[in-house]
Amino acid sequence: MSHPKPNVMAPAASNGQYQHFVPQFLLKNFAHRVPKAPKGPKGTPKPKYEKGMFPGDLVISSLDLTQEAAVFTEKPVSRILGQINMYDDFTKPNGEQRHVEKLLSKLEAQAAHIFTKITKAYEAKEGGVVLSRDERNLIRKFLFLMKYRSHRFHTRFFHERPDAYSENDRELLREYMDEHPQFQTPMQVWLHNIKTIIELDMDPELNWVRELPKKMYQDDAMWFFTHVQGCYMALCVPSEAENEFILADNSYSVHEGPNKYARDIKSNKEGALGYVELHTFAPVSPKIMVVLRSLILPQPLEDQSPAIKEQRDYTRSLVLDPYGPVNGILADLPVRKAENSYSEIVNGRLVFQEGYDGRRGKDDKFRFPFFPIESQHVNIINSIFLDNCLRCTSLVYNSKQAFARTLEWYLTAPPLEIGKILTGEDKEDRLKTLKKLEAVSRSLGSEKAALWVMPTLPPTLQDHEKIRLRHLERHREYKKALVNDERKPDDEAFFKSIKELHALTRGLSEADASFLDDYELLGGSYDTIEKDIDQVVRMKILRIKIDSWSNGIDEGIRQRNRELLVSEYLRLPSHRLWFYIQSERDMVMNHEGIDLLSPQMDWPGMPERAIVHGIQQIEDLAKSTDLLSMAIVVDVTLRNADPTLNSQFKPPERLELIVRSTCREMFATIMEPERIKHNLSRQVIEDLEKVLFTLVYPTPP
Repeated sequence: MSHPKPNVMAPAASNGQYQHFVPQFLLKNFAHRVPKAPKGPKGTPKPKYEKGMFPGDLVISSLDLTQEAAVFTEKPVSRILGQINMYDDFTKPNGEQRHVEKLLSKLEAQAAHIFTKITKAYEAKEGGVVLSRDERNLIRKFLFLMKYRSHRFHTRFFHERPDAYSENDRELLREYMDEHPQFQTPMQVWLHNIKTIIELDMDPELNWVRELPKKMYQDDAMWFFTHVQGCYMALCVPSEAENEFILADNSYSVHEGPNKYARDIKSNKEGALGYVELHTFAPVSPKIMVVLRSLILPQPLEDQSPAIKEQRDYTRSLVLDPYGPVNGILADLPVRKAENSYSEIVNGRLVFQEGYDGRRGKDDKFRFPFFPIESQHVNIINSIFLDNCLRCTSLVYNSKQAFARTLEWYLTAPPLEIGKILTGEDKEDRLKTLKKLEAVSRSLGSEKAALWVMPTLPPTLQDHEKIRLRHLERHREYKKALVNDERKPDDEAFFKSIKELHALTRGLSEADASFLDDYELLGGSYDTIEKDIDQVVRMKILRIKIDSWSNGIDEGIRQRNRELLVSEYLRLPSHRLWFYIQSERDMVMNHEGIDLLSPQMDWPGMPERAIVHGIQQIEDLAKSTDLLSMAIVVDVTLRNADPTLNSQFKPPERLELIVRSTCREMFATIMEPERIKHNLSRQVIEDLEKVLFTLVYPTPP
């Protein structure tokens, strides 16, 4: 479908309105008032002041990063961290162009009331603040929009034509615009998404989860859901009086968590393969930082329940295993979930209050403590902002001394621990920014040199574009499921794309996506994988519970219980048992969990893989016409040589024994290709022979 070419460009700045992407009510928490100029001798000319810089006006101290050399400056609260006509839609009539800006102003006023409650509670040393469910939800909505309404996203969507939008989801956005011809520009989609989220009624029953993807661009609706439901909010404050948080253009947009980069062999370009948001941030003042912490990280109170801990560990392994043994640099941040009005702590465990019916209500209350954090954590959070300030215009601070300390800490911290790993297409620009900050640090009295790492040989990838297209296919399926109220997309092609995607993201060929190949070989498919994963988690939990419940009784009885449970598990479908065996093996090898959708490449030797493929080859051999013909000839020969065989075994039994014996003799030859393919030792093959022909198919020598 062709789209007209509307004019989305703003009018001249002289006719425009300065619109903040960081609201003034937050900026004021970092501001101070312009002091009165001292009186000079009689007849001294009155000092000249710029607009917004008169005595008593609120101003912001900041480091201006827009110059070749960064400079310290003061700016009015009204003229920093914003831009002209940022949220105006100039394809609309004059009276409607600033509709979204007005909605944002209304939301900011509501959020300001709640944040004022937080800052006043901190100043009064109350130890925490109580918010209603509605207040908490409004803050969560506001914090997502602080990320989504940022300068970065304005730049992302600010195009006159759909084909000018060039981000990774470009095909999805263009498809969405084709389906909704009222949107002529990507900018209109962005503004509509902001409006939809502002007006969203986040009802306690979570009906909005099903409705939101039908009302806006589905990819960003899914992102909003993940942001709101996939983490919890904590209020952090410095434990030492001299420490302070800083504020940058993108402080509300950056995250802490593992990233994965690679160089595409085809294009010779470096790019991100994926990332995980373990923590995101929202500076409230120099002394208060909202931290949104992922629910996959450990929670000591909830994890007192073995079932909950097992589920959380399993989920974390699924998410983080592709990035190596990482939990993030803020994993030890001393925070926890807010307390609520419908649960309590009894004997160190979190339990629901008596009479609670399990329903969420608007009258529910949540108490958010102020968590004191030490210098290390304050510096890490500030360093995350500094490490991502390449496209920023300003670094806002309250005390220059506190800013100098945290800047020096960032520049001199070990790169592999805190960032400063310069990769990707913009690595030269990042190095330039790093040296700019180093010059600032020296001007503030530091004599230390900045440390950084620029890898010379990043990991390579066969085809980054193929990964991107696989991701698009995945999102299309989820969009179809969400919009049509389906529980999950029902498409076998989607299952196959998951295999290829996981193989590619690990830098492997498609043929090496072997784990799910084995799963399919055992009868698994897209239709069974969701239930199998769920059931394996339950199987592991039951296994743990049986051990926990029988703690203290005779060890022989406990072992018998384990064996009985395993016997029952052996009755399950082989593809489900396959998942369980993989999971149990990883637990024995001291892993936290298992990535069920990736090949297990780190452990030398995979005998269970050889069993899967070996059994198939043995069965194919046993069913072959040539072997059966040979077995019949051998049977006749044996009966003639030893007539007593007729009385001991029936004809089918004799044939069965002959076939098994022949397969056992040929086993080593059959398994040699599998041994080489899976890097198995000859000892493993010998052990497999004993298992197969002693336990599975009992066979005489």
